[in-house]
Amino acid sequence: MSTPPTNASINPPIARIQNLKVHFPIRGSFLSFGHKHTLKAVDGVSLDLAKGEILGLVGESGCGKSSLGRAIMRLIKITDGSIEIAGTDFLALEGKALRQVRPNIQMIFQDPYASLNPRMTVYDILAEPLFTHTKLNSDAQMAKIKQTLDLVGLNAKTCKKYPHEFSGGQRQRIAIARALILDPKVIIADEPVSSLDVSVQAQILNLLKEIQTRLGLSMIFISHNLAVVKYISDRIAVMYLGKIVEIADREALYKNPLHPYTRALVSAVPIPDPKLERARKRIPVGGELPSPLNPPKGCAFHTRCPLAFDRCRTEPPQLIAHSKSLHRVACFAVEENRPS
Repeated sequence: MSTPPTNASINPPIARIQNLKVHFPIRGSFLSFGHKHTLKAVDGVSLDLAKGEILGLVGESGCGKSSLGRAIMRLIKITDGSIEIAGTDFLALEGKALRQVRPNIQMIFQDPYASLNPRMTVYDILAEPLFTHTKLNSDAQMAKIKQTLDLVGLNAKTCKKYPHEFSGGQRQRIAIARALILDPKVIIADEPVSSLDVSVQAQILNLLKEIQTRLGLSMIFISHNLAVVKYISDRIAVMYLGKIVEIADREALYKNPLHPYTRALVSAVPIPDPKLERARKRIPVGGELPSPLNPPKGCAFHTRCPLAFDRCRTEPPQLIAHSKSLHRVACFAVEENRPS
């Protein structure tokens, strides 16, 4: 796969997430006398998404990526923070006002086998949001459905078929069409290729990039696969245990990762050249991901970090700019060596 050109984030943000928190109360077992714990799935995340930008969100399983995406969509309850979509306070909306704004932000789910209703035809799947959010008549609905199916590489003959009659890649194309049918401004793509065969993944990635460029969409692309994120994203945010630990332009992040966790992730990305692959040095991450039920004090990564010192164990680092660039990192070791 060739690398798409970088789209610099110079436009005003179409989506702004400020100090977003998603905490789940967990009731303890009988032996703990009913003591409640709190699972901090997302713990103070702030992100800006520019118009026409693809922001990659990467991290290992359990770091809170999918919870963040669902929180932005308001599919799960938000504990604290704010979300603005196209200048509108998304969290303040309810009822009719929320339904009017919701078409602006849509989601592509990970598993097309589970996200499509097996009892509905492709026509019904795509007509449902049009019926709910628009006043188009049946002819206009059909025209819009055909236009959207053509956009994702499917023809009108698929309208009468059911999801089980399609391959995984075709189902994901239908799911993408459903997300696009209302002409959204923002797409949240939650691991949209992870359940597909490798041979199909490249097709779907190229399709998403082509659609995003043609329509000028803004997208948050969630994945644990750094090679995939590098290919499709303009900027990349690295998430660890509910927090953003580094965010930068794609090229800057891969050429000069600053956070020890990011360095370890980047060192694990396969290189297609066998000689370079054998010669390169991987950076191992010791230990296991701590439980979000009982995160470490201070920097959440200090239990696995080779650069950790006393301050890391007591004080949580803030996401700050490295030098005068847009490259931001939350690490005391990097901060102390930051150029003035």
